[in-house]
Amino acid sequence: MKHIFVDKLAICVLLLFIFIKSTEAQNNVCSDNRKYWVNTLVKIAHPVLFNLSHDQLREMIPIGRSSSAKKSDREFITHMESVGRTIAGIAPWLELGPDQTDEGKLRAKYIEMTCKALAVSVDPSSNDYFDSTETRQILVNSAFLIQGLLNAPTQLWENLDTMTQQRLLAQWKSTRLMKPGNNNWLLFSAMVECGLKYFGGEWNFEIVKKAISSHENWYKGDGIYGDGPNFHLDYYNSYVIHPMLLQVLKIVVQYDASYSNILDQEWKRLMRYAEIQERMIAPDGSYPVLGRSVTYRSAAFQVLGACALFHKLPSSLKEGQVRNAITAVLKRLFEQPGTFDEQGWLTIGVCGEQPELGDVYLSTPCVYLCTLGFLPLGLSPNDKFWTDPSAPWTSVKAFSGDNFNIDKFIKQ
Repeated sequence: MKHIFVDKLAICVLLLFIFIKSTEAQNNVCSDNRKYWVNTLVKIAHPVLFNLSHDQLREMIPIGRSSSAKKSDREFITHMESVGRTIAGIAPWLELGPDQTDEGKLRAKYIEMTCKALAVSVDPSSNDYFDSTETRQILVNSAFLIQGLLNAPTQLWENLDTMTQQRLLAQWKSTRLMKPGNNNWLLFSAMVECGLKYFGGEWNFEIVKKAISSHENWYKGDGIYGDGPNFHLDYYNSYVIHPMLLQVLKIVVQYDASYSNILDQEWKRLMRYAEIQERMIAPDGSYPVLGRSVTYRSAAFQVLGACALFHKLPSSLKEGQVRNAITAVLKRLFEQPGTFDEQGWLTIGVCGEQPELGDVYLSTPCVYLCTLGFLPLGLSPNDKFWTDPSAPWTSVKAFSGDNFNIDKFIKQ
């Protein structure tokens, strides 16, 4: 009997040891996932934030870049549009603040760098001053910048000096000179008004009201967004406009609770899209986005990322499988040859050696929208998104296990 007890005890100890080692291995995988995300986000954002903080972004940033295209003439709007978009993606991570971990010390460095960059951008004596007479670009940049600041009010906005805060508010007010004519521009203007309200205490609510009403009518019956029977993928509206609309509504309901039903409805639409989107990620991490650049392929995952960041993932998705799926996408995108040039700037990269893609529209500021795919880094390392056991994602339902060529729709 004693031998049997010893044998059973030995087996229990062995099983416990295996369980501990398995748990440690799983924890290492989750930790490695986060380290990869952090390192990749910093690699993407660093050239913009570093150069602007040193008042040399206008001089240094390239535009109109693919991996093979020649540089276009540098334009003022290029560095302007890249800044707001970059900060919109990195802000939730920065809002976690400094701590004594390696990641926390890295955040401290980039909080300081980002605040310095913002101060430079609104200082009339700087080379990188964003002149408010460039109204269209100021509006776009301001909308994305405010989207970021609303997700980092403590570490970014409160760490700005009073003069920089006042200059930003004045710059945002200057966008009222523009008279936008469609849904997108209405929403950019509404985003700016929400920033003025949240950080400055006043807004023109009629602008906000008009933008919300316009989008309500626009989305009706629009497949994935509304109640239509057809599956409809409108990528720009899914990863830029719809998340920004949610941000506007989250501010609006703080001051007018009657908009709560609209906010709830829009969350349901975004969650529905996230559920379908996760199922469309192929086994190799590729994704059939209608677009030619890393911008569309990464920024599209703001949908899944936003749902994760705000704990709104559909019940059918586990945090571990979403983390796995997006990690596969990031590796599929940012490990491609040519995605970063020799100076470290993000390029159109994944398109390969195709000079015809080096047009001005597919420029560096457009590419920098992809930082929005990293929103879950705004969650603590202890959040379930990062600690949940790894699980296979559901791409097999979309692709039956077959590999999907990420470039199959691009002219070879």
